Amino acid sequence: MSQTLSVPFADRINKQELLRILRFLFVGGLATLVDLMMTVFLVSFLGCDGLTGFLESVFLSHEGTGSGQPSEIHLFVEEYFEEMVSVISFMTAFGVSFFGHCRVTFRKKKSLSVFIKLITVSLAGLWLRTIIIFAMKSMLGWQGYLPVISAMLIVTVSTYIGSKYWVFRKAGDIDDNRLSNGMK
Repeated sequence: MSQTLSVPFADRINKQELLRILRFLFVGGLATLVDLMMTVFLVSFLGCDGLTGFLESVFLSHEGTGSGQPSEIHLFVEEYFEEMVSVISFMTAFGVSFFGHCRVTFRKKKSLSVFIKLITVSLAGLWLRTIIIFAMKSMLGWQGYLPVISAMLIVTVSTYIGSKYWVFRKAGDIDDNRLSNGMK
């Protein structure tokens, strides 16, 4: 008698849904990698002075402040460097998520509605992740990787559910023939 391996909830999930979940994890993993790479670039290579220089070149005249004193931009970047890095990295990773989930995960047309809904789900996920980490640290005394990884897992599931049932539910399908013919 042969025994079969029992997988929890396998009877409730079909092959197509499992492939969509795997695509979601792939796109999310890629976005996370982009987020991390952008963070490393901004912190390790560009740094506070590089970011200040870039912003000053965009927002100040080429003469600078002329007083020899740090500009208001320099003082702002110095004070909020990590927060700025986090926002820039998040926005870059969101671009990967938006295009990846539209094209690869859910195979839906890009639209302003989808963009707004996905940024809403993403920001809610970021907020939820922060709250979960704070709660695990303050209420359970968890430190280090445990609260971060736990929050990531919870938010990944909630983001998938929000994306599937709200963001992409009514979005128009991409013509599968266009995908298989090189996206003409």
